[in-house]
Amino acid sequence: MEKSLKYSYRRQNLGNKFSRTLFVIPSGDLRMRSHSVAYRFKAASDFLYLCGVEVSEAYLVVAGQKSYFLSDHISQEVALWEDVNTLMEEDREKLRGIEFASISQLRNILQDHLGNYDRLAFPIGRSELLDRLLLEQVSFQNRRRSRYTNIPLALCDSRTLVGALRHTKDQDEIRLMRTAAQKSSAVYQELFKTRLAGLTEKDVASFLESEFMKQGMHWTAYETIVGSGERGTTLHARATERILRAGEAVLIDAAGEFQGYCADITRVLPIEKSFSKEQRTIYQIVLNAQKEVLKKVRAGETLSSLHETAQQYLVEGLNKEGIKGDITQLMPHSTSHWIGMDVHDPSAYVDESGNAVKLTEGMSFTVEPGLYFRERSSVYYGIGVRIEDDVVVTAEGCEVLSSASKEVEEIESLRPS
Repeated sequence: MEKSLKYSYRRQNLGNKFSRTLFVIPSGDLRMRSHSVAYRFKAASDFLYLCGVEVSEAYLVVAGQKSYFLSDHISQEVALWEDVNTLMEEDREKLRGIEFASISQLRNILQDHLGNYDRLAFPIGRSELLDRLLLEQVSFQNRRRSRYTNIPLALCDSRTLVGALRHTKDQDEIRLMRTAAQKSSAVYQELFKTRLAGLTEKDVASFLESEFMKQGMHWTAYETIVGSGERGTTLHARATERILRAGEAVLIDAAGEFQGYCADITRVLPIEKSFSKEQRTIYQIVLNAQKEVLKKVRAGETLSSLHETAQQYLVEGLNKEGIKGDITQLMPHSTSHWIGMDVHDPSAYVDESGNAVKLTEGMSFTVEPGLYFRERSSVYYGIGVRIEDDVVVTAEGCEVLSSASKEVEEIESLRPS
C-alpha cells in the first residue's frame, strides 16, 4: 500500500471499528532535560501509527471517518532554531485528507462531535492537562445527555482500542520488525567475539548501544539490561560499574528500534571462553524449553498456553537434573508479551469475554523462558538465564525474527580464548 494512503486507511479503520467512539490521541510533549535543553523527542506510538509523523504537542482527533490534526507549532519552512515540528512534503502526504486546526479549537471540536458518540477514548493519565480538559467536556456532555438518555458518555483508554488494530502486523510492519531483529542480532554476534573480563556492565551497554546506532537504528528499543554474576537473577538489571569477572556469566537483554519498530532479544554468555558446568546445565534447560515453545507457536494457540508449555518443559528439565524449586519462583515472569512499535505493545491479552486472545497470522510477540536461582543454599545460586527471541505467526507456524546465536557450542566457539 502506498505510504500516503496507509495512515489514512488506519485512521478510517479505527473510525469504522469503533464507530461509536471519539478518539483524542496526543503526540506527546517535549520534556526538559536541564534548564534549557529538552530530551530527544519521540512521538507516542499510537499517534505515530495513525499519522506517521514525529511532531510534538499535537493532537489527533478521530471522529468516525473524519480526522483532525491539531497543532499550534507546525511549520513547512526550514527552521532557524528547532525543527522537531517541521512537516516535510512526505509528512503532508501521510496526513492527506485530514483537517488541520489549532489546539485552541479542540474544545469546540469536542462539543461539535461528542453528542453523536457513546464513548470518549484517550490515553488516560498521560497528560494531566488533557485529562482535565476531557473530563470537563464529558461532565458537560453528560449534563446535556441527561435530558434525553440515562446512559452517560463513557470513558476508556485509547491505547487498548488502538492496540486492537496494532495486534496484527501487515507485511511492511513485519519487514521492519525483521530488520530490527536482524540488525540487533548482528550486534550480539559482535559482542560474542569481544573480551569481557575486566569490563564493566556499563561498558557492555555502551558497546551494544553504539553498535545499534552504527546499524542504522536511531533508538534502543528499551533501556539496555546487563546483569553479571548474581545480578543476572535481577530481571531488569540496569547496567552498573560492576566489573565482569572470570567464571561468571552475564545476562544481556538489549535491542534496537528500526523505523519505529522494536526488537527484544536476551542472551546469556560466559565472561570467558566457556560456561561452567552449573551454568551450562541451567542454560540448556531453558534453551530446550524455548525450542519446545517455538514448535508450538501457530494460529489458534494462546500466549497462556505457550506459557504453560514453557513451565512444563522447564519443570521436566529441572526434575531430570534433580533440581528442586517452585517454578513460579524460579520463573516469575510470563513467557511472552506482544511486541511492535512498543517493546510491550498495548494490545489486549484477553478478549471481551475474558478468554485468552487466540493467535492469528501476523501477530508478533516474544518467547522468553527463564530460570533465576536466588536461594543462597543452592549450588546454582546466582545463575540467571533468559533466552528471548521475537516471532511472528505465519500460515505454517511462526517465523523467528531474531537470529543471535544461542546454542552453547555456537556461543563458546565465538568467545575469545
